Amino acid sequence: MNRDDWESKKYWIGLNMVLGVGKTLCHRLVKAFGSPERVFHASRRDLMGVERVGDKVARQILDFDLEQNLKREYQLVERRNVRILTIDDPQYPFLLKSIYDPPPVIYYKGTFLNERTVPLAVVGTRKASSYGKMVAEKLCTALSEMGVCIVSGMARGIDTIAHKSALKLENPTIAVFGCGLEYTYPPESGSLRRQIEEQGAVISEFPMSTKPDRNNFPARNRVISGLSHGTLVVEAGEKSGALITAQFALEQGREVFAVPGNIFSSESQGTHALLKMGAKLADSSYAVVEELSDTVLELLKERKKKVRESIPLNPKEEHLVSLMSVQEQHIDNVIENSYLSPAEVSATLVTLELKGVIRQTDGKMFTMIPSDVY
Repeated sequence: MNRDDWESKKYWIGLNMVLGVGKTLCHRLVKAFGSPERVFHASRRDLMGVERVGDKVARQILDFDLEQNLKREYQLVERRNVRILTIDDPQYPFLLKSIYDPPPVIYYKGTFLNERTVPLAVVGTRKASSYGKMVAEKLCTALSEMGVCIVSGMARGIDTIAHKSALKLENPTIAVFGCGLEYTYPPESGSLRRQIEEQGAVISEFPMSTKPDRNNFPARNRVISGLSHGTLVVEAGEKSGALITAQFALEQGREVFAVPGNIFSSESQGTHALLKMGAKLADSSYAVVEELSDTVLELLKERKKKVRESIPLNPKEEHLVSLMSVQEQHIDNVIENSYLSPAEVSATLVTLELKGVIRQTDGKMFTMIPSDVY
């Protein structure tokens, strides 16, 4: 982050660091005084004239050592090669900006969202069952293939599987932290974090040296849902943090999807509760994307078309593609219709699968990954 960029944002960064000044109060103060710089230059009396600002908060703002705190913050930002967006930046994500209490400051490392990205939150329990793990991987792989950017919290369990499914395809994914970017949480996820930074981004609304704290995670969850067109809950207990994310999504006017699970499993109680409340049943990736807006669907179509056009196919691959459809076909039918040997068909299907043109399902069944239905 260059020094000029830092100087233009330092008052936002400083106000975001003052204890007692939450996101809502930060916006209220800036609205009252016109800029974060003027907040720091305001008198105690003027500060206390703002709704919800008492003597304690006014004193914390007046006593805040702006120069010293910003000096240390800048050193941490430089050391970690982190970049910062403030809410008045043109690059600030539109979806996040439209929620009730958007973060005044976003720290990020990697390549963040742009106007053509289609972000979708995928969350779930840390204690994922074998079923939950399988569903998370299959759905996230399919969604990522469609051009969706998976947003999650890098927690153990479903979150980690969601990120890894996108990374396996070398597609972008966004991890939202409940701590400053000086820390990695959970601590064993250092390698995953580095991969996400290379292919997507890790982000946080918290100052660099903010430690992981349980009170931070509900705020983190609102950012996960706020960044996204919708939230998909794969597996969640009755009091899961994933349900908090889903609740935020509902409050933010976003779609909520839930995967049905084992009726005898405690980790399905949360998703089933969401379904009873009207969440969309997610039994496939198409069930998710078809609920998104027409504008989003057009973005996905455009992205898939570009990807398809960039995939070179040899004559044998073109031949098999001409025989395939979105309806599943058994490999024996493909062999019979292709007039090629079983070995040639098997090898070509593997290549097409690796190129993301077809997908194999259970029982040696194959289907096209359509570019015109999403």
